[in-house]
Amino acid sequence: MSQIKDTVRNNIKIYRRMRKMTQKELADKLDVTHSSVSSWELGKNSIDMEMLNKICHVLGVTTAEIYAENNTPEIAETNEDMKRHIAYLQERPEVKRLLIATQDARKEDIIQAIKIIEALKKR
Repeated sequence: MSQIKDTVRNNIKIYRRMRKMTQKELADKLDVTHSSVSSWELGKNSIDMEMLNKICHVLGVTTAEIYAENNTPEIAETNEDMKRHIAYLQERPEVKRLLIATQDARKEDIIQAIKIIEALKKR
């Protein structure tokens, strides 16, 4: 159980810092004291599920991300990048189609296609 607690507190700190948010700012958004956030991150106090859901909402992460083991700032940032790319592909189906069309293409063909697209953008 303490390993789960350590994982959660570590991930809260990672995502809070990624958002360039202080403990005080997170506390204000959660309507709790700064010392509450500090004690969660230090592992001194437990977090109930309702508060954990609020924390996830404020930090813009899922509970799965908060419970992810062996998380580091680098892994978390990579996951954030992947989420942004996926959201972009969902917003732009034509880009997704282009990506799918180039999956099996040769490197030279992709380079040529990039040149064509860049030339078309200049028109």
